[in-house]
Amino acid sequence: MHPPKKHVWHGFLGLAMFGLGVWGSVAGVEWVRIWFYQIAWWSYILVADAVVQAKAGNSLLVNRGATFWVLCLASIFFWFGWELVNLRLHNWYYQGIPHEIWMRWPGAFIAYATVLPGILETYEVLTVYGVSWGKNTRPIRSTSVWYSYFLTAGILMLVLPLVWPNLFFPLVWGALVFILEPLNHRYGAKSLMRHWERGDLSPFVRLLLAGLICGVFWESWNWLAEARWVYNIPYLSEPKIFAMPLAGYGGFPPFAVECYVFFASVSLLRGGRGWEADDFDQQVRKPAPLWLRAGLGLGTIAFGLWMCHMIDLYLIKGWL
Repeated sequence: MHPPKKHVWHGFLGLAMFGLGVWGSVAGVEWVRIWFYQIAWWSYILVADAVVQAKAGNSLLVNRGATFWVLCLASIFFWFGWELVNLRLHNWYYQGIPHEIWMRWPGAFIAYATVLPGILETYEVLTVYGVSWGKNTRPIRSTSVWYSYFLTAGILMLVLPLVWPNLFFPLVWGALVFILEPLNHRYGAKSLMRHWERGDLSPFVRLLLAGLICGVFWESWNWLAEARWVYNIPYLSEPKIFAMPLAGYGGFPPFAVECYVFFASVSLLRGGRGWEADDFDQQVRKPAPLWLRAGLGLGTIAFGLWMCHMIDLYLIKGWL
């Protein structure tokens, strides 16, 4: 029998897109510099997915396509949620953004759709290439006693920065992990605590590493783009690597954990069907009604449009 085709052509497309994007940005091609962030991230996602496909023969885009697009939609909601939080924190703002609304708003949706896929594709690359540090950790006892402690910690980590943003703003980047992980563990979604109960911390370690890798990419590609974000971080603003203060890179690893835990919670709406090769077609409970899932999808788009308006009003500098 012939081995199955790996279908990795999209990786070559991604490499070509990225190469042309870098060339156009360095050469000063205006539209490329405006859209460079989107070009770079979608190129990376194509390449990372092809790497997984070549190694394992089962990747998000090729074999789990429907789940991939759900991931993109969830990513839009996820990041617009952080833009909402930033209306209070004022930790970043945007500059070089096009004046034309038909470029500006779709550009935000296209950019924010890459956040979860970028992190989780990187995590999957590390997985298929055998990064397994923490795999033989001493197991913890299976229990739900930690639920209330996690929820309390998560709520405090979310509320304190909103009340005193200049003092507690770093805490928000771990809040959802503590709020949502008990939900995932209780109702059968992918759970990092359940991995730990089995003596396996390697998913957690891979997520930390994926977050750091993606953080370097985020900041370097932002630096090459004309439409970019600029940081306004209290008491941690120097020194900088690209536009990000060095201390800020410490937020990317826990942010990746947050991405994983958030989408595990989203999977509960689909009956527990996740995004990884071992659970994307696994249904552990009855999915939410179709009308509810469709409503949440439309709600995400409506929320995103409203947030684009709010970003225009409060987070873009230089022309509004």
